[in-house]
Amino acid sequence: MPIAEHYATPIHGHLGGYFQRVNDFNEKFNVRWGKIEFDVFYGVQANVKVVLKVYREHGSCETYIVDTDAFDIRWDRHKRCTRDFYVLPFSNNFGKISCIKFSYIIHLNEHSIASQKDYIFMNSHQAEDGNPQYRRISNEWSTFNEYRTYELNAAELQSDVDWYNHHFDSLNLTPKFTKGQQYHPYHPKRYLHDHIDKVIRSKWENSERLCTIKVSVDCIDDSDFIAHLIHASHQGVLVQCIVDWRKMTLTNSHNYARLKQARVELVGVFCTPRHHLIEVEPDMHTKFVIFNDEDCILGSFNITFDRWWANWESGMTFRSKGVCRLLDNIFQSQRGGVNQKYGIDPLSHFNLLYTFGRQMMLNGKPYRPHHAILAEIHHAKHSIRLCLFLMGDLLGEHHESVVEALIQAKHRGVYVHVLFNGHLAREGRIGVERPMADELNRPLLPAVQRLKNAGIAVGLVYGQDDHPVPYSPIHSKYCIIDNAIIIEGSFNWYNTSVFSHDLVIVTHNYQVAQPYLYEFEQIQHSFRVYY
Repeated sequence: MPIAEHYATPIHGHLGGYFQRVNDFNEKFNVRWGKIEFDVFYGVQANVKVVLKVYREHGSCETYIVDTDAFDIRWDRHKRCTRDFYVLPFSNNFGKISCIKFSYIIHLNEHSIASQKDYIFMNSHQAEDGNPQYRRISNEWSTFNEYRTYELNAAELQSDVDWYNHHFDSLNLTPKFTKGQQYHPYHPKRYLHDHIDKVIRSKWENSERLCTIKVSVDCIDDSDFIAHLIHASHQGVLVQCIVDWRKMTLTNSHNYARLKQARVELVGVFCTPRHHLIEVEPDMHTKFVIFNDEDCILGSFNITFDRWWANWESGMTFRSKGVCRLLDNIFQSQRGGVNQKYGIDPLSHFNLLYTFGRQMMLNGKPYRPHHAILAEIHHAKHSIRLCLFLMGDLLGEHHESVVEALIQAKHRGVYVHVLFNGHLAREGRIGVERPMADELNRPLLPAVQRLKNAGIAVGLVYGQDDHPVPYSPIHSKYCIIDNAIIIEGSFNWYNTSVFSHDLVIVTHNYQVAQPYLYEFEQIQHSFRVYY
């Protein structure tokens, strides 16, 4: 049986000194930067992913996925180094680091191959010592690696895509909107909890069945959701959660601690590529949950209804094994497996597109969220309505701009109307106290200002009441084109999203579009909108 050690060997481990990071609540954390270097005995087509395991004195283990980049490339061998990753030497919930280990995964010929061993990256003394540390990686104190990754069947995924190209109704698609009312029966929160219960009942009815809940959401800091996941795990359901590394590390919340204490699989993903187009730090930003490989939900919302219950968000639910498999392909690749390739038709009435996915067109090129956004805007005939958390100068494959595409659409007679989160559509610091008069005097972001200068209707949405920190409820990321096409998902319309884990759904269906049109109008009647 092949093992990753047949293809690559870890050589060097480096741990930098302390520096400070601040989370969304202005809480400060002292972290350290790390990297691991590999010798790879294969051409550059052999990829390496690292599974970092941080053990703490109170018995917990934090698991992270880290990508690598190739360098010193030759035809039959090369070297690899991890992208930036960070460790928190002291956790308020679980104490000091007792040891940092890692295993690794080789991607080759559409399959993932795990290392046989876990290796020591740094011991407790090195993790605690504030000076930069180096370790020559060796077999000393190595242990057996139990972390395994999985791939889906590419032929089955292709069959799913081919089927829904001709059977839209089989998706059983239902739009979902939060409307700032978390206890409304049609709120996504109700759907989530009803379907956790449904999976638990399935396990009760057939104890031999593998019942699963797979969560891939940027942030899941929600007491009710965490409690329900833990209950499901205690009932024998396999619960797996993937989040952005910052959300589970740079936090004093007890919700993530409860998951770890319950031994629920919780994996933090480091998304730290470097590119000149990146405006802010990329992240693991997908927002979907799969229930028993039969039902699923995705959209713009993190599962943080405790805190952000008043936000207006949107998404979709599906009762479709095919869509669940497509999402599971993303999920398994985020866990460290190989994302499987399949062909798609950009003109299909349904497409699910992932930023790092291998959704291929007939010409052999990938078709990803930013490609679809620009293509659909260019094809618009009558109207474009956008409701966005934020927008930047999102660029396409040929450096064409989404801002210019919207302006061109207006010039060819298309009605264009955009609603923005007003607080984030302006320059300057966000999340700080200021009078509403000062808020409205803040200059607009360049991309927003260009739209307004072109004569496009640009509405800046704020809540009905003044708050010390100006508040806008808009966190949606949807677009309605020609009253029939919906673009929906977690993808924010700026370049950073191209380099983050994100996805969009593109549907061509008048019936699906109607609730979005109603939502768009309802926002304008429910809040203060400044033009």
